[in-house]
Amino acid sequence: MGKDLRNYKGIKKIMAILAVFTLIQGAAIIVMAITLSRAITDLFHEHPFQSVTLQIGLFAGAYFLRHFLNVWKKQIVYRYASNLAKTMREELLDSLFALGPRFARAEGTGKVVTMVMEGVADFRNYLELFLPKMMNMAIIPAMIWVYVAFQDWTSAFILMITLPILIVFMIILGLAAKKQADSQFETYRVLSNHFVDSLKGLETLKYLGLSHEHEGKIASVSSRYRKATMKTLRVAFMSSFAMDFFTMLSIALVALFLGLGLIDGNMNLPIALSVLILAPEYFLPVREVGSDYHATLDGQEAGRVIQGIID
Repeated sequence: MGKDLRNYKGIKKIMAILAVFTLIQGAAIIVMAITLSRAITDLFHEHPFQSVTLQIGLFAGAYFLRHFLNVWKKQIVYRYASNLAKTMREELLDSLFALGPRFARAEGTGKVVTMVMEGVADFRNYLELFLPKMMNMAIIPAMIWVYVAFQDWTSAFILMITLPILIVFMIILGLAAKKQADSQFETYRVLSNHFVDSLKGLETLKYLGLSHEHEGKIASVSSRYRKATMKTLRVAFMSSFAMDFFTMLSIALVALFLGLGLIDGNMNLPIALSVLILAPEYFLPVREVGSDYHATLDGQEAGRVIQGIID
């Protein structure tokens, strides 16, 4: 989580609410795995369907609770992000009027216009995507690992080893993506300023007969922004593929050792099924944060720039 995020008004209250809801969600996920594994085991041993109605009912209740809380969390974050973005836009406009036209000329009119119109919206999108998924990553994997550790230490050890490797790899790719995103944001700032300046000077360029020659400059600036965007997308796609690959490899490793335990008679079927069901849930929050990290970089950078102007 960015250091700037903790300075926003009301963020601590929102984080506390999200933490409580996420704890309940984590418990619901574990209940889903336990009840589903027991129901499958009983049906596998040819027990009557009436004997698993309780497990199916508990599974359905936990499933509903999990997704209901997920929707509730999104609504809470949506309202908070909307109010904070509205306040930030008002403070930004007040600051721009107080700083005067010299500041706009020094920073570039295009940059100022972009921050007011698109920067605040990007920052709001950053909050909506990042806050709930960051809380999921902080709580749910830890809860699942504690349960798995009590059931099968071998699987818990595999999960404990692979998750830090996945996080470190995600951080390395994230730093590379951030470098590309910063370059893209700077190129976008140049493009915005160039576009506004071109509109301002269009009449002069036409009067001097230079409007057609200026088309080449516009194309050159646009091409630089396109190349910067494609570089950022390449890093994003590569990191998503790497995370999916390592996640599938880790789950396959857990399934392999569970299968060997079942063959040797050292593992019973309900525990093996519950651990196997929970393994993808263990990695899911990390994958969600990694997949949305690139989508929130623009908003995170915009938030820093806007807060700098306000300060």
